[in-house]
Amino acid sequence: MRLNFQNITLILFCITLSLPASAQPKKKRKSPNVSLNIGKSINDSTKTAYFNLGLLTNIYQVKGVGINLISSTAKTKVSGAQISGLANIAGQTMNGVQLAGITNINGYNTNGIATSGLINLTGNNANGLIFTGGLNVTGKSMQGLVLGGLINVAGEDTKGISITGLAGISGRDKKGLAVSGLMNVNARDLKGVQISSLLNVSGNDAIGAQISALGNVSVNLKGLQIAGVSNIVAAEMTGLQTCAAVNIAMKMDKGVQIAPLANICMQGMGGAQIGLGNYATKVKGTQIGLLNICGGEVKGVQIGLINHSKDTSTIKIGLVNVNPKTRIQMLVYGGNAAKFNAAVRFQNKLTYTMLGMGTPYLHLDDKFSGALFYRAGLHWEIVKNLRLSGDLGYYHIENFENKDDNTPERMYSLQARVNLEYHFTKKFGLFASGGYGVTRYYDKNKMYEKKPIIEFGIVLF
Repeated sequence: MRLNFQNITLILFCITLSLPASAQPKKKRKSPNVSLNIGKSINDSTKTAYFNLGLLTNIYQVKGVGINLISSTAKTKVSGAQISGLANIAGQTMNGVQLAGITNINGYNTNGIATSGLINLTGNNANGLIFTGGLNVTGKSMQGLVLGGLINVAGEDTKGISITGLAGISGRDKKGLAVSGLMNVNARDLKGVQISSLLNVSGNDAIGAQISALGNVSVNLKGLQIAGVSNIVAAEMTGLQTCAAVNIAMKMDKGVQIAPLANICMQGMGGAQIGLGNYATKVKGTQIGLLNICGGEVKGVQIGLINHSKDTSTIKIGLVNVNPKTRIQMLVYGGNAAKFNAAVRFQNKLTYTMLGMGTPYLHLDDKFSGALFYRAGLHWEIVKNLRLSGDLGYYHIENFENKDDNTPERMYSLQARVNLEYHFTKKFGLFASGGYGVTRYYDKNKMYEKKPIIEFGIVLF
């Protein structure tokens, strides 16, 4: 038979058709979408599980559901659900649900719900609901609802709600609500609320609220600090500090400090301080307390038992007002109201106040009685070294063993005096006083006695 081109082509086509199928190129096949296994190869990029049920699984990726008694491991992504009695691992990102008795580990991101009995670990970001009985750790950011039995840790930011039994820690910022049984710490800014039983710390700005049973610390504050013991702002505060002991702020602008014990502002204070003791280097506002101290200028009012400032023009409303020009003197004297008296006088340019005590008060007998008193008045110099003054005083009287049917255990007396004082030297003088006193009962609207008062004494310092 004579061969030509057409015959050769026909023969080759027939031989090709007669070859077995195994000699033809294979197509890639996806792994079964249902598998029962003990383990699968982790290196085969063609292995994708859509539904996996077994003891443990090592698979390239999961798109669907993996249920394993011991562990479920995906080299790359998980999209769906991983459920394991011990551990779930995704080499890259988990999108969906992870449930493990011990640990969930994701190399990159967690998006969805991750819950475990002990530890949740995410290399980058965690978004969604993260719940564990022990520890949550995220390399970068946590966003959503994070519940930890012991500790929540985010290498960078936390956004959303973080609730933990022991401590919540953010390497950078916290935005949202952080509730912890022990302490909350963020290295930089807080925009939201921190609540703990021990301590809240914001490494830079705190905009919002810090609430703690023990103490709150922030560099700057714009908002509210409430603590059982103490609040501290290392730089500037705008807002409110209130606690059961001491509030401290380096500087305050448009703020209020309220504490039963003490309020301290190391630089300028703009606003109000309310407490037993208040201190500021400068005051632009109001200090209200038993002891108010300003180390510099006061543009405002001091209201308290004792007010002190280096500004002589300060408005002071109190029992004792002291400035750099205040002269503090000791008075020792006797008279017919109390036999022996000692008092400290705080004398300013035109005014003075006195705090003192006297004993025995009622009668010149051998029974002990005494009085504590406060007097306030005006003085002026008539001629050189000779001063005339007048004051009003309140006396609290304790009668002790003098108590009988006519004399109660305690009474009070209102007294007025006019005083003439002569100084022989700058630190020594004599004075004589004359006045009138009315003594009344505390427990009934009745007068005990009224009488003239005569006293003589010396002035020291």
